[in-house]
Amino acid sequence: MTHEKKHMQKLFSEFTSATAADWEERARKDLRDTPLEQLTWHTYEGIDIKPYYTKEDIARLAATQQKPGEYPYMRGNKTNANNWLNIQEIKVEGDGRAAIDKAADAIARGADGVHFILPQHELFDTVYLLSKLDLNTCCVGYTLQNKPDQFLNRLFSKLEANQVAQSRLKGFVKYDPMTAKGELTREENKAITAVLKLTKDSPEFYGVTINGSNFSSIGASATQEIAYTLNAAVAYIQRLTNAGESIEAALQNMQFSMAAGTNYFFEIAKLRALRLLWATIVEAYNVAPELAGKLRIHSSTSSWYQTTLDPYTNMLRVTTAAMSAVMAGTDSLTVLPFNSTFKASDEFSERIARNVSIILKEEAYLDKAIDPAAGSYYLESLTNELAVKAWDLFKEVEAKGGFEAAYENEFILGSITEVSRRKFRDIATGRLVLVGTNKYPDPKEKIDFDPEELIQSPEFDTTRAAYPTEVMRMATELHLRKRQRRPKAIVALIGNTEKLHVNATFAKEFFSCAGFETVMQQFSSVEEASDKLQSTTAEILIVSSSESAYVREFGPRIRNHHAKPTIILADNPMQMKAEMLANGYDEFIFEDCDMKSILDLVHKKLHGKNGQ
Repeated sequence: MTHEKKHMQKLFSEFTSATAADWEERARKDLRDTPLEQLTWHTYEGIDIKPYYTKEDIARLAATQQKPGEYPYMRGNKTNANNWLNIQEIKVEGDGRAAIDKAADAIARGADGVHFILPQHELFDTVYLLSKLDLNTCCVGYTLQNKPDQFLNRLFSKLEANQVAQSRLKGFVKYDPMTAKGELTREENKAITAVLKLTKDSPEFYGVTINGSNFSSIGASATQEIAYTLNAAVAYIQRLTNAGESIEAALQNMQFSMAAGTNYFFEIAKLRALRLLWATIVEAYNVAPELAGKLRIHSSTSSWYQTTLDPYTNMLRVTTAAMSAVMAGTDSLTVLPFNSTFKASDEFSERIARNVSIILKEEAYLDKAIDPAAGSYYLESLTNELAVKAWDLFKEVEAKGGFEAAYENEFILGSITEVSRRKFRDIATGRLVLVGTNKYPDPKEKIDFDPEELIQSPEFDTTRAAYPTEVMRMATELHLRKRQRRPKAIVALIGNTEKLHVNATFAKEFFSCAGFETVMQQFSSVEEASDKLQSTTAEILIVSSSESAYVREFGPRIRNHHAKPTIILADNPMQMKAEMLANGYDEFIFEDCDMKSILDLVHKKLHGKNGQ
């Protein structure tokens, strides 16, 4: 026995090994009256997250024994370092010269490449592009709305004259009608096939991009994002091979564009599970398993979690999202500017976004270790559970006829809508937190844009998590600007209030986040409450009382108020709803209530007043 082993034995000799059962027994003792099961987190993915994990949770997981660069590539295809490319997204207008100049400047300031969003690619000045950027050393991506093959033909025709080798191009084409609308027309099918033919001899330029972000941007769970991305990839492969292209060419030219959200550990596990399942699919095609390692993953910070209110919190969101993508082994990363939801990005917001990736590499040294999640009891177990759930969903879609058929019969969008509705409900009730929007708002925030113009703008993303709350906040802002005061909400506590009603606290927080001037007022009796509130100018009255008689009596007393405020009961009326409505209450607010009806009612109230 070596000296080192003897030293280790001596060091740990006074500690006894603990099993999962030992940990559970100790946890139950420490929790006392709280059941251990209450600490389990029930997620939108259908995965129950335990409060702790042990080595027993990963003992039978074969993939944990694999090394980076080895099949099934769960840990990625990198073997030397965890390098990734810092890609700045740039929206193009007109001939694109301004965007190309911005791209050159971004690369000089630390970006490794750029991603042009091209609404009218036929106007884009490819000659100017080639004069400003070295396409053999710089990674350049192009999002195209239509006819991608025509754009590439035009670009490629200029390469030789500018001494650019097509075989050494770096970057990608992002053209994905499939995940955007669930099908390919005959023209689109011809176009994507032509793109593959044009790019298959450029090993670092990817022609087939599956845009998984199309699912996450409308509220999909991580399981759905993984499964439906894989289903779409299989649908593209079928289309391409039916058109005469080889399976090898399709697999070598495949890129997944994925969103990186704020659920940190889930986002790390998501990319690991995605690669694991992709290897399974590649194997099913009876091709060389090494082709699974050719998959390229591009990550962008998620638009779903971006907020218009308290926008500087977006800087923090994108930092954690970027970290999760990097630690999961993404090949390239785009960080969205913090103000992208309500204005065109500017030099400041673009520099901050670009520098997030630079800091993660140059100061946090996240490029030094490949797959640091390896060996984590929690992350290895989570990766496996995500993979199992996603694989079951993937097979369910394939059994329905594949992606296009499942999209046409509304299974895909229907299942995503079901999850997003749960998320919206949890955001409205505060269970799912968006800092600065539905929790911990900045009471001194100054909105420096036109709320009405923004809401009516076709560019304003209405699918985001924060949108319903933002709409009501915009209505209160319009009220402030037109009436020179914020709308007011009074939470009236009637009777014995030694124990503050939880629904009253919830109502106060909800209306404060919506931009109302919100106050709690205590009254000893219904008479006192109704007398003092008869002259109030508040738009909303929330009534909370532990005495049902007080609740019944208050409504009729205040119903004839000259200003006709909206009266809301802070309680669940259950079988008494009809009676309470008859007594003058307009709505009911409580935890787990239908917040959409509250939002609609309040928005109608403010919109009506603002329109007067």
